[in-house]
Amino acid sequence: MASPIITMPDVPSLGLPAGEKDAGQRVDFKPSKFDLLIENKGYLLAWTRACVCPCVPVSSKSDQPDPNCSVCKGSGWFYFGGSVAQDLSEYRFDDVQQKIVTDSGAMLIRGILSGIAGQYDTLDRLSNWQSGAMSLTVRHQNKLGLYDKIVVLDPDITHSETVVADGSSVLNARYPITGVNQAWGHVPDAAAPVAYVVGLDYERNSMGQLEWLPGRAPIENTRVAIHYLCHPTFLVVEHPHIVRSTLKKFKTAPAMLKSPLGDNTPLPVQAIVKYEFLP
Repeated sequence: MASPIITMPDVPSLGLPAGEKDAGQRVDFKPSKFDLLIENKGYLLAWTRACVCPCVPVSSKSDQPDPNCSVCKGSGWFYFGGSVAQDLSEYRFDDVQQKIVTDSGAMLIRGILSGIAGQYDTLDRLSNWQSGAMSLTVRHQNKLGLYDKIVVLDPDITHSETVVADGSSVLNARYPITGVNQAWGHVPDAAAPVAYVVGLDYERNSMGQLEWLPGRAPIENTRVAIHYLCHPTFLVVEHPHIVRSTLKKFKTAPAMLKSPLGDNTPLPVQAIVKYEFLP
């Protein structure tokens, strides 16, 4: 009995299929037009990059960061800005926007935001729970990485939290405050909370803090619940399109092409970002 003949497929296969011609059948993108859209319609963003901290692990028996690390403050990640100074002379920032950019050393970029959503669950096992996510598309040069921080400088959102007063003349919220909607305080061992009145008890200062007026500061360890406005801060958590590119041949001399069907040209990249205050 004859042995079966085993044939291997012919690989690799590269180039146009037999009988097909490239001429007259191309649809080339103009990548610069995507960048133009982002710059014309994108939100202004303060971007800082996340890098794993060298303090991880804190010991050979743990994968945890050093809780006393002065660089990452125990989070395992630290943030840094760009290496090239930006010319921002044509931009006009308010006090809070300037503080965000200056304090973080952030790079300013623009990005298209879509699917901006907020989700709320008042009966979650972890108590009143809020989450939110959006898609962010930026120019290919601005390569976003995991846990990169994005602060949206144009709009603001509402945020609510409880801060313990330290007896000083200012109250620092998690994010720089652009406006205060409500503030209530609960003094230790007091029977009921007390409402604070803007203009009588406090005002918002240029540093984005709640500043108590003379003689109106609550005593130390008073829990102050504040509902305020701030610029939303997000972290990159996913890359649905971490790489995008296209073959471009339009108006390129054949002798200059790197491949017969066109040169690889990068396109804008996309990331999913979520609220920074989520664990």
